[in-house]
Amino acid sequence: MARGDHIYVHRYGGTVSHHGIDCGDGTVIHYKEGETITRSTCAFFSKGEEISIQHYDDCDPPAEVIKRAESRLGERDYHVIFNNCEHFAVWCKIGQHRSNQVDNLLSASLAGGVLGGLAMGGAFAIPAIAAVGAYSIHQKIAQAYESKDPQQSINALASAYSELQTAYRELEQRRDRACKEAYAWDCAARLALQRNREDLARAALKRKLPHKKAALQHDRHLNQLAPLLQDLEAKQRTIQQACLNQH
Repeated sequence: MARGDHIYVHRYGGTVSHHGIDCGDGTVIHYKEGETITRSTCAFFSKGEEISIQHYDDCDPPAEVIKRAESRLGERDYHVIFNNCEHFAVWCKIGQHRSNQVDNLLSASLAGGVLGGLAMGGAFAIPAIAAVGAYSIHQKIAQAYESKDPQQSINALASAYSELQTAYRELEQRRDRACKEAYAWDCAARLALQRNREDLARAALKRKLPHKKAALQHDRHLNQLAPLLQDLEAKQRTIQQACLNQH
């Protein structure tokens, strides 16, 4: 290990890792879990676990790395998803706020893709969202990403999930009504044909068509909402699990 190195140790059987910056004098600056950025001994940092070095192809000089680390000593703005110990260490090394272990957690669902896109303004690009008028979904997911309080993030996602559930049920009802209307007009057309009234059969089929199209469209929207519901639920579990692991 050398001055300015990004170091880390595995915790809880390797399920999570804890990161810090080696000061080169037997101390480490790190985000003490859930508390504050502090300087402690290597022994306190490692808690008996083997210390590893995070290697970079390109990073800033050790003096700049230490300067950044020291500039945030005493900070108490920890967030397990958005401002954790790895975010801090990576920022010290390259000036970018990033956490690979969080990215890996989120990549298990669409949270890093579809939901990430929603948080950045893509909600309205999903026809099902617009179709049911669930425009506040975008705002609630953005709040979940922006909040520094994990519980607030969970609550925002829970609210988004509840709104999507309501929208899903309403769409199911619309689809079922459209199916019933289409079926009723189809029966009318068949009855007209049995009575040799092709004119009435054609009229009935014409009345059937918009209901059939509506049912198919609602079904497509339901197929769009279903994975979003699953991934919102998975995202909530991911944050909850990450909180438990970090504490």
